Amino acid sequence: MNRKKIYAMILTASMLAASACGSSTEPAAADASAENTAAASTAEMPTSTVPETSTANEAEASSSAVESSPAESSSEESASVEESSTAVDEGFADADETLYVTGSNVNVRRAPATTGEIAGTLNKGASLHCTGRKDDWSRVEYNGEICFVSSQFLSAEKPEETKPAAQAGTGIYHAGGDILVCIDAGHQDHQMTDKEPNGPGSSEMKNKVTSGTDGVSTGVPEYKVNLQAALKLRDELLSRGYSVIMTRETNDVSLSNVDRATIANDSGADIMIRLHCNSVDSSSARGALGITQTSSNPYCGDIYSACNSLTNAVLNGYCNATGLANTGIWETDTMTGTNWCEIPNTILEMGYMSNSTEDELLSDSDFQYEAAVGIANGIDAYFGR
Repeated sequence: MNRKKIYAMILTASMLAASACGSSTEPAAADASAENTAAASTAEMPTSTVPETSTANEAEASSSAVESSPAESSSEESASVEESSTAVDEGFADADETLYVTGSNVNVRRAPATTGEIAGTLNKGASLHCTGRKDDWSRVEYNGEICFVSSQFLSAEKPEETKPAAQAGTGIYHAGGDILVCIDAGHQDHQMTDKEPNGPGSSEMKNKVTSGTDGVSTGVPEYKVNLQAALKLRDELLSRGYSVIMTRETNDVSLSNVDRATIANDSGADIMIRLHCNSVDSSSARGALGITQTSSNPYCGDIYSACNSLTNAVLNGYCNATGLANTGIWETDTMTGTNWCEIPNTILEMGYMSNSTEDELLSDSDFQYEAAVGIANGIDAYFGR
């Protein structure tokens, strides 16, 4: 029964009651009985079998009323339905528009509150007919019911699909969830000695990509270790519901540092994680290092705060999982890949290949799995997951 018919029935019931009872404003006994019946019916309604997702991603609302099922057998029951409906819909401004879900596992509730019963969940791109708005909630039609969705997860514009970078032989995309992470395994099996600008418009020219280092004990090239760790990180992130784009999944590529940043920029990725290993003349140097730009970087200083937060989160997660020493963050504007990157990004130096102990660890498959878990933990922390 639509709302107009309910209103008409209520009006008719009110006129009959007024005619029978004179000017009395006291509710009839039948109305009170109907209210009690409706309340009992609501209390006995089975709870939703849809699993509850975190309510931290929903806007708070003050109302916790539950909408009663409309009854059509009598005017008293209709009045009860109207009273319940008003409790839920009170203050909503009418709307008539199509909205699209912008997140994953978004709750559809039977009342405009985070305590409201869940009628179902929807994922990115699902469409809903919105019939009203109030504060942080939208009233929608869902499976024949009047329901409510937190407005922060709805948009009048249909979300676009995330597309991988359109560079031949690069930008290998793996679909998972709504957050897209770009992973760059540093270096490759041959260096590129021709030059490219250190930053957009820079007159300083640097080698497109260097050869990296080799393990002092294992003799394994850094570019191989970087890719092994990157592939494990890819799989760990996919298992956690992220989407991933890889700058490379083989060592036989020709990608400059600018190319790698461009892949991240063009893909629509939310963040970029660049994996490297360290090396110095001293064999006693140990630990992991994070690298990011300075706050005054002329090319990407505007994203310094986000990059710094990402670097902290990833470095802490990595060190907590692997037990390697946290040697802090190095802020520098000398990294070409950083200077060209337009999204929050970080370089993680996973350890020193010039130290025999860490060199052995970095090539160990079990350690690389621990590293992937730690980096993923840091990414979770950055996104508040």
